[in-house]
Amino acid sequence: MTRPITTKIKAQYYGEDLGASEGLLVAVARLLDPLAEGEALEVATENLSVPDDLRVWCRRAGHRFLNATRENGKSIILIERGFVRRTLADPPEWGVRMPRRGETVDMRDWQVGRHATIDEEAPIAGSLAPRGASIEEGAPTIEFSIRKRSDIWANAISELYEQATSSQWVGARDIPWQELAPLDEEVERAVCQIMTFLAENEYAALYVPARFIGQIHPHFTEAALFLSTVMVDEARHIEVFTKRALANGGGLGVASAATQLSLASLLEPKDFSTASFLLSVLGEGTFLDLLAFLEEHAPERATREICRRARQDETRHVRFGIAHAKYTIEADLSAARRFGSAVEARAEFLKSVSGVGALIEESLIIYSGGGMSPSSLRAGTKRVAQLYETMHANRVKRLAAAGFNSDQADHMSRLHTPNFM
Repeated sequence: MTRPITTKIKAQYYGEDLGASEGLLVAVARLLDPLAEGEALEVATENLSVPDDLRVWCRRAGHRFLNATRENGKSIILIERGFVRRTLADPPEWGVRMPRRGETVDMRDWQVGRHATIDEEAPIAGSLAPRGASIEEGAPTIEFSIRKRSDIWANAISELYEQATSSQWVGARDIPWQELAPLDEEVERAVCQIMTFLAENEYAALYVPARFIGQIHPHFTEAALFLSTVMVDEARHIEVFTKRALANGGGLGVASAATQLSLASLLEPKDFSTASFLLSVLGEGTFLDLLAFLEEHAPERATREICRRARQDETRHVRFGIAHAKYTIEADLSAARRFGSAVEARAEFLKSVSGVGALIEESLIIYSGGGMSPSSLRAGTKRVAQLYETMHANRVKRLAAAGFNSDQADHMSRLHTPNFM
């Protein structure tokens, strides 16, 4: 059967002597895919078996073999696109190009084409596919509980992800472990107790996002990817804090009941936004001030470098926490009340915890004073008292940045657990 010459030829391919089973069918199928029904592909071939092979293939694939003619030792075959699609999906997007920043390709610029559309609420059921991809009908669906943008988003999230991926460091390589030398015994004991305390806190900071990351709808892929970097950071912090406690003759200290009670309460919130607020805005925010204090008064360079690098990572986590809390509060007027109630409930739960704990406070005094001489203890006691004041003042600033007024911020800061995190 032949078709009128008026059939619109939209694509052409010269297959030389390539056989159908040698890859020619790949080219034919690919070139037919983007054509509309009724449009035609012209195939030129020197292989004598190709016309018959394509005739059979067209019947199976749902296309129409129009005709085959011989010209100058070649077969010219015309195939009309049928209505059958190889996949039950919308055609993939073509011609989309994200801008570059010099030689780099940055996540902040990847919101182009269909990938640029970020809905306020993703469907209840989703697939494990990039936002904007064509998903074939019949693919299994997965339910995700975090599917509202206000439940997970932060405006700076792409920037924070790029910072995180470009700032990764290696605990075994980037800390000057070779410079560790014996310290005064009481100072080393203080270091080991503090490092144990830091590691305890970082277990909470690791496990809180781990509880939620699998619940995030892939529509909000930036959030899932950023939280994966947070988990990598926290794992590395646990590693180096533990190594420091074990590396210089002291060993791990005591994990107090009060600290464990405080940290366990961070695992209680059922929604990510509340958990993130308690952990990242209040807890890790306070942790930032502690790390800066430990960096300033470190007895040697390895400990100083550990605290410096961990503080840089935690700064990024806190930035996300504040940005997410602000985004959530602006999107949901009840969120501020919910966060405030969570702080009060946690304070009530921890009302038996009256202070940071004797072993930690004593260790901070000896650490910052440089020993147990009277002058060292006097200096350390004064410095730790100043640290508490700094922690409160900076918590208030962070809470204000998240959207609370000064009275609310002061009230919540004073209710925050004395165990810092």
